[in-house]
Amino acid sequence: VAIGMLSTVAAAAAVGACVSATMGFLLLRLTGLSVRAFLPSVALPNSGNIGLPLTLLAFGQDGLKLGVSYFVVIALIQHTVGYTVASGNFRIGFLLRQPLVYAVGAVLIVLFTGVQVPSFLLSTTEVLGGMMIPAMLIMLGNSLAKLNVSALRPAVITGIGRLTVGILSAVLIIEVFALSGIPAGTVFLMATMPSAIVTYVYAQKFRPDADQVAGAVVTSTLLTFACLPALLWVALRLSE
Repeated sequence: VAIGMLSTVAAAAAVGACVSATMGFLLLRLTGLSVRAFLPSVALPNSGNIGLPLTLLAFGQDGLKLGVSYFVVIALIQHTVGYTVASGNFRIGFLLRQPLVYAVGAVLIVLFTGVQVPSFLLSTTEVLGGMMIPAMLIMLGNSLAKLNVSALRPAVITGIGRLTVGILSAVLIIEVFALSGIPAGTVFLMATMPSAIVTYVYAQKFRPDADQVAGAVVTSTLLTFACLPALLWVALRLSE
């Protein structure tokens, strides 16, 4: 996979997140749900725990590389904008404590300077990378087992909203960036994933209605799993 295409997918993720946030804001306003509580759940997909294994399954290593590029952007948004929305204020100190920020910085330095990474570091990161997919799946199952649907209406609205917003934003950014082949399929899969579990983690810390956010995550995940064969079919057709 060319570096240029990785950059394009990363840009598509950023634009897609902005489009999803705009659509999600309008949906929550129309339905009377709390923007601060539910916007991250509607706008931000679980592109790590679910998205990365699916891109690997559907498109192999090339899809996984593109998926990681998409995931990094979404994860950065989740731990900056998502944290700010949930907490009600922006804390630069919290951002500076995120390992992901330094990992991305290190990758960019290597890519743009051509620095040779020592072989022992490459071997270590390759082993850790191989552990990533099964570890994410275990974390997802453990987290979902502890969540309950406490309020049906916001859970259903948010779950349907996440899937709808994801599909619409995916179609839009694929057209805007003129994506085709595996990049188009990867972006579609990543954008249509359910609500990210980290939205509940921040809601639990800052919000009095965290149980409702948990319900939104559960409902969104179940709905996506129900629609997964169709989503995979569309992604594979886009990749042809």
